[in-house]
Order: sequence, then C-alpha cells, then structure tokens
Amino acid sequence: MSGKAIAASGLRAVIAATLALLALAGVAVAQNGQATGLQLSSDLPVQIEGDRFEVMEDQSMAVFSGNVRVSQGPTVLRTGKLVIRYATGGGGGSITSGSSQIEQLEASGGVNVQSEKQVATGDRGVFDMKTEVLVLTGDNVTLSEDGNVATGCKLIVAMKTGRARLEGCGAQQRPTILLQPRTLNN
Repeated sequence: MSGKAIAASGLRAVIAATLALLALAGVAVAQNGQATGLQLSSDLPVQIEGDRFEVMEDQSMAVFSGNVRVSQGPTVLRTGKLVIRYATGGGGGSITSGSSQIEQLEASGGVNVQSEKQVATGDRGVFDMKTEVLVLTGDNVTLSEDGNVATGCKLIVAMKTGRARLEGCGAQQRPTILLQPRTLNN
C-alpha cells in the first residue's frame, strides 16, 4: 500500500503517536544540571516521510522504512525504520481510518533526534503509549547540548513525571557526563 493511499485521517493517529517519540531529546543535561526540554507545540504541523510506508492490518501495525524523517518545527527525528503498533479487536480500530489506538512506537536502525542545540542518539527507541515511558538503547546512547554530553547504554524517560534515568552497559561502562565550563562572557 503506498503512502498516498492512506487517508489523511489515518495519518493523524500516526502523527500523534510519533510526537511522543520526538520528546526524546528533551532530557539533555544543561550546564546548571537540570534537564532541559524540547519546545514541542501541538499546533505545529508534523511531517513524516520515508522511502516506504506499509500498513499491515492483519498484524495491527504500520511501518515507515528507509530514511524515515519526522519533523515538527525545529525538532527532527531520523531513523531507519518506524513501526507503529496499534490495538486489535475491542474497538482498536484501523490505522487507515484514523480510529486506531496506538499502543507502541518502535524506532530502529539508528535513532537521531535533534532540536536546535539538543541531540539524542541511540540504536533503538521504544515508546509505550499506555505507560508513557520511552526507552532509548544502544551501545552508545548519547544526549548532548552545547558541548555537554551524557553517555550510557539505556535511557528511560517517564513522560508523566518528567523523570529520566541513564544506565551504563554493566560494570565495563558506567554512565558518564561531560559538562563544559561556561565562559565569563556568557
């Protein structure tokens, strides 16, 4: 099924779910030690594009693949593949009609989220819509802003509470943060 064949109302559900994934870079560590957030706005349009778009109603999922780019204002998510999983039966609806209930988003094949000076990267990102928990994983998960860089292997963000946790890769690699000193002119 081509992207053109999908009704605009069906894309609304995909766009709403993808917005949650865009919040990924919002946990970059600022100079003052507090987390900084992205400035996402529900009144700005969201554009999703990829080399391919496929809906698999029998599996309750839709997939954007190949150079996937999701943008809203200054925020851009790039990934190799974006899988949207939605509820089956019991009123779960159809992704093509816009009546589906999104359960989970999975970005894989490298994940890069950038908003102005903030950048978050990893190998894979999963967002659970019900719990509003985002997990970014990889051999080198990074969060950076203005030369400040936090690295680890697993970033867990609870969107409801705004809490974030960065984990290392076991005993060999602990989470690290590099904070740049501010110049006297700033």
